[in-house]
Amino acid sequence: MKNPILTRAIQKLIDSNSLLTTIESCTGGLIAHLITDVPGTSSVFWGGRVVYNNSTKIALGVSPELLQTFGAVSREVALSLAKNGLLEMQKFSNNDNRLICIATTGLADPREENYRKLGGLCWVGIASTAHPPFAVLVEASPLSREKTKLEFAMKALELIVKSLEFNDVNSDNFEVAKI
Repeated sequence: MKNPILTRAIQKLIDSNSLLTTIESCTGGLIAHLITDVPGTSSVFWGGRVVYNNSTKIALGVSPELLQTFGAVSREVALSLAKNGLLEMQKFSNNDNRLICIATTGLADPREENYRKLGGLCWVGIASTAHPPFAVLVEASPLSREKTKLEFAMKALELIVKSLEFNDVNSDNFEVAKI
């Protein structure tokens, strides 16, 4: 059974001559997995990286001070992940496509006190060669960890579509995405 959100995102990437990379923390590579399950997506998917632990975020270029000041589940870290992923892509990509990096950082577990009420929240950052970077907060209903990760991934795919539909994209174009 085809997923309409995934199908639409891939078609938008094809139609806009775009190339996507993913930098995933809380989604653990699920966005990349969903995209690569579709035959022929090598024309629009450059690759991805899972940055689950903070040390892998630092290795990508997120400053330790940023993580210390704002925490891993923050707009600032999502933007840094997306911008650094785009920079990495620009270094190694040798074509004329529009380049897009989508990054996720959050907590997929249902809300609990010991997570400082951040469970079920995900910041999705998008950086592109076509518009300024932006980040959107995605809030999931209390679901299982697996369902929450899938909802985060689906919302990220929706944001890819929206970012390709707007010429001047920033987070003011989007509301908090409750799922």
